[in-house]
Amino acid sequence: MQRKRGSRIGIILLVLIVLCCLLTACVGLYLWYTGSELLGQYGLSLPPAPALEQIPAAAPTSVVRATGASPVLYLAGRSDITIPPLGEPSEIPVFSCRDGGVIQEAFPPGYRVSAGSEFTFKATGLINFYGGPLDQGYPPDGDPNGSMAGIESFGGISGYEGPAGALAGVFLTDAIPLEPAPDLIRFTADATGVEFMRLEPQIGQVFFIGDGANSAGARQNFVAPAAATRLFVGLVDGSFFFGPPTCYADNVGSFDYEISANLPFEAIP
Repeated sequence: MQRKRGSRIGIILLVLIVLCCLLTACVGLYLWYTGSELLGQYGLSLPPAPALEQIPAAAPTSVVRATGASPVLYLAGRSDITIPPLGEPSEIPVFSCRDGGVIQEAFPPGYRVSAGSEFTFKATGLINFYGGPLDQGYPPDGDPNGSMAGIESFGGISGYEGPAGALAGVFLTDAIPLEPAPDLIRFTADATGVEFMRLEPQIGQVFFIGDGANSAGARQNFVAPAAATRLFVGLVDGSFFFGPPTCYADNVGSFDYEISANLPFEAIP
């Protein structure tokens, strides 16, 4: 009998608690309604409920893309240049080497970035820079035989010394990159090389990307300089990889790459 009586008391207490909650809610609604009516007599009103904040969709922190065989890194940011058809002559050095051209030169893919962002890359693929079979092509790290390129600057984009035929990049502001060009970074064994873990290029300095990892397989970090708003990825080519940037029209193949960053970025249409 004592256990039954205790359970009845518990049920009664639970019912009383529920009734008190309902009564409190009703009183609150009544006070809010009467308060609104009273304030209305004096031309006042209660503040509206705060609207839910609309959070815009974030730009991605990783993107996968193919370069194709002829993205001219030295055309990065050059909205003042039009690429002429293969059959038309041009006074611009970039388009001076087109004999037997099989592919149209292209603007390099670009990305809207934040200054100070840190990027990593993963790149694969093969490009034959002489129009031959792909099994004789170069990987993103450049010529497997170790030949080096010596490419001159163009506009406000620096020259390049490093592995021939490698995937490369450049950071720019929103301005068209006009002369003078910054000093180049030497990616030769007696200078910066290609084994670095962290690289901080200046605006307009062409930098080696390769497959995005050093010989130990560690991912390399590339830091956008303070004034950077854009990043471009492409190829550095020339007549036998020396002199002015040119001779893109005989390339075949492509590089596929993935870019990742610690801050959001987005592709430029």
